[in-house]
Amino acid sequence: MMNSRGTFVFTGVVINVLLLVRGILLMGLLDYTGLGLIALMQSVILFAGMLHFGLLNGGYRLLCHAGPDYRQRIVNLAYSVFGVVAVVIAIGVILVMSQLDTALFRFAAALSGLAGICTLLRSWMLNEMVAAGKLRAANLINSLSMAVSLALLGLYWLDPVLIGVISITAQPVVFVLLALASGAVLRPRRMQVSRRILQVIYRAGFVLFLTGLAVQLNSQLERWYVSGELGLEALGHLYLAFLFLTLFQIVPTLFDQVVLPTIVRAWKARDYRLLTIEMRRLLLLNFGYCVVTVVALWLIAPLLLGWVLPAYLPDLRWVYLIAPGAMALAMAGPFAIAFNVVIDYTWYMIAYGASVVVTGLAFGAAWLAGDVFSLDGVIILRSAVSGLMAVLLVTGWWQLTRRHREFLLFTRN
Repeated sequence: MMNSRGTFVFTGVVINVLLLVRGILLMGLLDYTGLGLIALMQSVILFAGMLHFGLLNGGYRLLCHAGPDYRQRIVNLAYSVFGVVAVVIAIGVILVMSQLDTALFRFAAALSGLAGICTLLRSWMLNEMVAAGKLRAANLINSLSMAVSLALLGLYWLDPVLIGVISITAQPVVFVLLALASGAVLRPRRMQVSRRILQVIYRAGFVLFLTGLAVQLNSQLERWYVSGELGLEALGHLYLAFLFLTLFQIVPTLFDQVVLPTIVRAWKARDYRLLTIEMRRLLLLNFGYCVVTVVALWLIAPLLLGWVLPAYLPDLRWVYLIAPGAMALAMAGPFAIAFNVVIDYTWYMIAYGASVVVTGLAFGAAWLAGDVFSLDGVIILRSAVSGLMAVLLVTGWWQLTRRHREFLLFTRN
């Protein structure tokens, strides 16, 4: 029988499969232009969901060992900041809507803002539940919100693109409503900003926020470049690659979430034997996951796509091109988790900062030269940048072990 951590990861895998099902359904219902709109919308949602300014990372780090009163103060602070972010997002959405010329695009922009805010809250709530050990509640709420999102696609006959937009929005919105209604997360009792807690949180999480923002900036650069230079239809051709990337990244993130609290507690208790065991386990889990992914892409993906959506078989090309970089970054994750434990994010800044610089320079150089990246070029650039980030993160881990030898995975402590 699986323990709670195993069940949490298993449920995450199931949600992964359901996301794949939703993606396949959208690909069957929409043309490439519609898929391009959905891809842009998802990009905006993810970007808005990243505007936590370090609260998700630093707050989660504190929640892993906070007492009841301190936990409530952290929650009050978090929602105070989220309220300000929500107002800024709402103003941005209104300004964007004023520049759009179709009702569908204006509606998609409005729902993107709502979904972005709820994605931000969903990430916080999920972290809060994991830190509190409420993995069963997290599993149930995740599953129900995904089920609602899928069920809405049954109304596709009304307007496929419109229903697709609503379905994408529904998942984070329903998650937030269920989490609050069920009592699985703490509600803010009042608007409260503690300068001391804020300093601790930002010291632990602001750099991680910048690294996550860098990832989203890369995504924004890619999608807006393709839509601007090649058109929404061309962006729709990359939908399958973006879907793979989104799905692939979920499981390593789940592994990190369930292992990090144990690693932090082991490090604080100077139980370096447990620390090494947990980090090695995380490395093996990610390696096994990458192996399974390679087999699935090689054997299952062509058969499944050929059976369900044969017209999209040529788009597998871009999945194969983006996969190596994604897997390299996943394998670097178990090494990079050491930065979270000791709260030293220098190499995160180096790795993710380099990714933005390289991506921006590449697209800028093409624009100045009057040249245009092909879809192959865009995806190869993304994969290469991910590989560069992985190399820099592992280099940073190696440098860190000179001061913290307890993180050497291949020697007995």
